[in-house]
Amino acid sequence: MEQKLLEQLETIFNPNSVAIVGISNKEYNLGYRWLKSLQDAGFPTLYPVNPKGGEMLGLKVFPRITDITGEVDLAILLIPREAVPQVARECALKRVKGIVLYTSGFRETGTEGRKLEEEIVKAAHEGGTRVIGPSCLGPYNPSAKLITHYAFPRKAGSVGVISHSGFLFNYLVSSVAATGIGPSKGISCGSDSDLSFVDFLEYLGQDQQTKIIVAYLEGVEDGRRLLKVAREVSREKPIIILKGGDTEIGKETSASHTGTLAVSAIIWDTLCRQTGILSVDSFQQMIDSLIALFYLPRPRGKRVGVIAAPGGIAVSAADACSKLGLELPKLSTDTQTQLANLVGTLGTNLKNPVDLGPMGAMAAERYVKGAIQIVAKDPNIDMLLVSFIGPRTSDEAKDASSAEGLFNAVREGGKPTVFSGASLQGWDRGELKFLRQYSVPVYPEARRAAYVLARLAEYSEFVRQV
Repeated sequence: MEQKLLEQLETIFNPNSVAIVGISNKEYNLGYRWLKSLQDAGFPTLYPVNPKGGEMLGLKVFPRITDITGEVDLAILLIPREAVPQVARECALKRVKGIVLYTSGFRETGTEGRKLEEEIVKAAHEGGTRVIGPSCLGPYNPSAKLITHYAFPRKAGSVGVISHSGFLFNYLVSSVAATGIGPSKGISCGSDSDLSFVDFLEYLGQDQQTKIIVAYLEGVEDGRRLLKVAREVSREKPIIILKGGDTEIGKETSASHTGTLAVSAIIWDTLCRQTGILSVDSFQQMIDSLIALFYLPRPRGKRVGVIAAPGGIAVSAADACSKLGLELPKLSTDTQTQLANLVGTLGTNLKNPVDLGPMGAMAAERYVKGAIQIVAKDPNIDMLLVSFIGPRTSDEAKDASSAEGLFNAVREGGKPTVFSGASLQGWDRGELKFLRQYSVPVYPEARRAAYVLARLAEYSEFVRQV
């Protein structure tokens, strides 16, 4: 990343001061809520701006941004479209480092709106000011106490978040937080009038706190740069993207939403293969993949050993793996012999998938654990999918002990392992609940477990090839 751009983005994500322009003291006013959220988070220097002046939440309100006596790193503009050009010029005079333009009604409305947007960017650049948006919520960085949404985590995690959509940015940050991994930094970038999705991808790619990047993308202005940046970033950290605008109606909706240029599905698929981007079709797939990529080691290949109980689960797990392009190789003779010694007549199939039968599921602490220990040592296996179902127990101490045994077996095996399964009543088996506490990926069905192994294998293959 160019040093000048890096310095600009560092200031935007780590500002020492924030001005909120277009704020009122009404509690339903968005600016008021953002100001209060920043105050509650402990952000150091805040400047409310309203032509009426006065005081708000114990802070002096300035009539104009140029009336502020101190330096302003970031200005959030919550004002009507017609007022933006003049305020942008004032921000340039004030040498504000960055503008967050929440207002919509620019390029997505047509030629006139695009011209107005270009006028704003030009005016801002005259003072060295960069523009984020329009139609965006701007940056989020808990490490810098830059938290404009009261529900966002105040403790930083490891996942970078980028979104063209403001609402979906909120949804993504909240979803990442719910995994327990947590967001590191995030940006709602809107229409990419100046600073773009790719700029933020490159920035998060070099951010040491960020280990994985998740994003919602509606379009790309510079496909060649995205290809170059994404390929470089993917070498070091996974990028998981849900792209909108795949269909004709989706493209039309994207154009009227953020005005970004939609990319055809064929071009997008090609770009993903060349860059290592993991393209998903739903937020569920995104979060499922995020959990696996964060917690699991990288596999050597796409050969899966399936351990299941009872037989129907084995069949569905095998089908899911096969449809996703994963391989289910035959287990070695030595592995099958060891499994036969473990389960005796319980097992109905010891080749792959390994079917431990109903009794195997009833006593997971013995049979499932033992099968993991055996199959993980097989040289033909790169990853394990363990899926079993059975009655819910009320003995939490026993469940915790069983989960500890399963976890130890996974740890000793050293290969990426995911679990799926539920009780007959629709609740988690106790072992699975406790396995989550060990940061072992657990999914409610085998299909979702197989999906994340496929994405894990895909990403690992990309990294090996570059």
